[in-house]
Amino acid sequence: MIKNELRLKDFRPVEPCNIELIRSYVKKYQFWTCDYNVANLFSWSAFMNVRWGMYKERLLFYNYNSQFMLYPLGEPFPVSELHSMSKMMENEGFKGNFISVPEDYIEKGLSLQDNFEVVYDRCNSDYLYLTEKLAELKGKKLHKKKNLVSQFRRNYPGYKVEVFKYEHIKSCLDLADKWSSDQSDVPDEGKELELKVMERALNNCDLIGLEGLLIFHGGKLIAFSLFSVQRDDMATVHFEKFDYDYKGSSQAINHETALYLKNRLKYLNREQDVGLEGLRKAKMSYEPLKLIPTYQLIHTCPK
Repeated sequence: MIKNELRLKDFRPVEPCNIELIRSYVKKYQFWTCDYNVANLFSWSAFMNVRWGMYKERLLFYNYNSQFMLYPLGEPFPVSELHSMSKMMENEGFKGNFISVPEDYIEKGLSLQDNFEVVYDRCNSDYLYLTEKLAELKGKKLHKKKNLVSQFRRNYPGYKVEVFKYEHIKSCLDLADKWSSDQSDVPDEGKELELKVMERALNNCDLIGLEGLLIFHGGKLIAFSLFSVQRDDMATVHFEKFDYDYKGSSQAINHETALYLKNRLKYLNREQDVGLEGLRKAKMSYEPLKLIPTYQLIHTCPK
């Protein structure tokens, strides 16, 4: 591949042999949004038709289903370069649009409006939390969460918290399948996709740096969370599943994960709500420190 020529038709699938290159860029540029996470890039790419390539020392990912280019991972391009990239993509027969564009780039890119429509992407903005706050659950707004954790401890004495190991994969997938069957507001295709992504992540946990925490009661897995370190000061929680039959298990696994990570990392990114009202309400109920806003750039200039 010619690194200074943008050719989407030459982009490659994200495979294990590419992980160290991706990790080096993610570590160097320390992006906040979960789209720039090694575990996510590897696990979702196979099912979302995402491929990668290099262009002028930037790492690029293009989603061939939605026809969006992930904002380039590397030193920021001038707006004129993004415009040129859009035209090259369009000349190949693809759309020249960008997604996951950070807010600071929008604020600095005064000439963006000349070639792009700037669209605030609320559904794909991430929820950022202070790990210590989720561990302590202090304050009136989090009082109900703290009560549910206390009830869980009283109702299920002797529950055990364990660190995820490879031997737990089947149990995690079984609980995730049960959790999905209890969801009424998520389309079946969305549930199936997430299970496939989770299985790919679990089967490659060491490769992608996936960690996890599990809660057992009476030898039965009743909740788990899977996460990975994305920035030097932040972990991203990718999956969090629980058994609805155990009241408070959702709050308990959230709390145990924060306790486990609070001395390692200042922040927890709990990813996006993808426009699901129930998920949005649940994420907001934990009082995020902030939303990490992202934007789409829709190319409007004629070819």
